[in-house]
Amino acid sequence: MYLGSASGLGATAVWSAESNQADAQFGISVASAGDVDSDGFGDVLVGAHLYDNGQTDEGRAYVYLGSAFGLNLGWTAESDQAGAFFGYAIASAGDVNGDGFGDVVIGAYGYDNGQSDEGRAFTYLGAATGLKTTAAWTVESDQAGAIFGSSVASAGDVNGDGFGDVIVGAPRYDGGQNDEGSAFLYLGSGAGLGATAAWTAESNQNLAQFGCTVASAGDVNGDGFADVIVGALNYSNGQTGEGRAFLYLGSAGGLGLGAAWTAESDQAGAAFGDSVASAGDVNGDGFGDVIVGAPSYHNDQFNEGRAFVYLGSASGLQAVPAWTAESNQVAAFFGKPVAGAGDVNGDGFADVIVGSFSYSNGQTDEGRAFVYLGSAAGLGTSAAWAAESDKASALFGYSVAGAGDVNGDGFGDVIMRQGRCRFRRRRHRQLHRCLSQRPQSHRAAM
Repeated sequence: MYLGSASGLGATAVWSAESNQADAQFGISVASAGDVDSDGFGDVLVGAHLYDNGQTDEGRAYVYLGSAFGLNLGWTAESDQAGAFFGYAIASAGDVNGDGFGDVVIGAYGYDNGQSDEGRAFTYLGAATGLKTTAAWTVESDQAGAIFGSSVASAGDVNGDGFGDVIVGAPRYDGGQNDEGSAFLYLGSGAGLGATAAWTAESNQNLAQFGCTVASAGDVNGDGFADVIVGALNYSNGQTGEGRAFLYLGSAGGLGLGAAWTAESDQAGAAFGDSVASAGDVNGDGFGDVIVGAPSYHNDQFNEGRAFVYLGSASGLQAVPAWTAESNQVAAFFGKPVAGAGDVNGDGFADVIVGSFSYSNGQTDEGRAFVYLGSAAGLGTSAAWAAESDKASALFGYSVAGAGDVNGDGFGDVIMRQGRCRFRRRRHRQLHRCLSQRPQSHRAAM
């Protein structure tokens, strides 16, 4: 983890943690947990989807509590089922029951309960003592192989009722088309999340994998309702596998049935939408902006990757990206992942962070993460901060996130993963194509 300051992010990590178990894949996902104990300090959430503790590859999630002195381990949970991959996807859920404590949502896309690999999502509620030990809510896809819970996120408050809502992706869901994918929205209330989805959407295209990533988009049109963005990395529309991102607007009645905005890469195999996120408000105009990654995008360098930012306005997201950036290095896969960084230098403009997990600079596949600062003119054209692992094959930046403000100094902090990505079983590698779009020659390292 790197701390923000008036001069931006520090050059040196101030905190690190490990699983202390071989091949646990600690940090496969990282996220802000919000403030689960309501003490005024941001907390962080870390997943280790191959952790074993009684069951092989059951997975584990960890919450580290913020304080004036930094982060401390406050909570762990597991799936208690072999091969569930609990913790592959993790996120803050906002405050789903309105009690003033942040809650979290965790996905276990290999979970079986009547159907093989149907997947499950779990929500744990915050309290004055931190997260509760037992999930308050679980839900499944009830379809074999749907891998529900491959992506999870807070949706914000899409209907303006004062309760946080959550969105869950199932990229292998079949709803008329094979592996078209689906996203499911669950509304918060005084009693917590609803048992059934209040809204669903699909791609209506074979193999599109809609829902491989889901995220809150903030409020892109300034109407007071939160909006959501969904990625479909294999969507084809003129170019095979170019990818598409879909935006759905919130309202008093919930999310709209049809996408209010879509965008594509217009390049075959670019995997646009492999990562999507709210960028916050990068230009301070009062409208939420979004960032989309296309890690297999080519522009002079094969698979260098590209990230795109689209600005919000009173009429919604603009059709053309206001900002793009690339790695300028062959096979760096810049744009997997992308995330809002919060405001790391306290200037009132939101900043973004982009990972490039195969970036090489002295060491092969060491990985790099880049932070771009917001301003009245939008994001800067050059990264204001970058960090690397300085260790071959570390894949630094495979997961990145804004951490909130973990030490209460008023500056946004960021968290990211360093560690080689390795899968124990062929079954796991075949299950989830959303893990990366790396060429076959690279997949053996994953």
